[in-house]
Amino acid sequence: MTKPTLKMTIALSMITALSSCSFFDSEMVTACEASLQKRLRSPSEYKRFEITSYEEKLDRAAFSRYLTDDKVGAVFREAQLREFDRGTLDPTLFSLFISYDAPNAFGTPIRGIARCEYMNARGDDSGASEHDVMIDGKTYTDWLIEAVRASSN
Repeated sequence: MTKPTLKMTIALSMITALSSCSFFDSEMVTACEASLQKRLRSPSEYKRFEITSYEEKLDRAAFSRYLTDDKVGAVFREAQLREFDRGTLDPTLFSLFISYDAPNAFGTPIRGIARCEYMNARGDDSGASEHDVMIDGKTYTDWLIEAVRASSN
């Protein structure tokens, strides 16, 4: 094998080995999986099966509904809508559907599907963090509060 061919073979082998690492995942994928794993009984045994991503540009009505549902204050909501009307915002809802395997309470591996969403008013998902994303409609904080309430009953 010639020297350039050997270097190319080594480089391709390294890329193949690294492709299963989170190094190649977007910030949103990393954030969604981190938030999802915190909610599992055995996060260390989580195995991703498949991810499907979507993005939807929000019109003014949908952006207004999102801001209302997100329970932001009226002053902030109106300021955001004025920026939208001036054309300085590009609100986008980013969604991932994550199929994964993880053990249930009895240790039996099961396949689950989680919907992860992140809205950004500037149309960029690179700022997603595990605290900003919603898994199946709940932020990690929402999920924790619900879990505490359920355990106190």
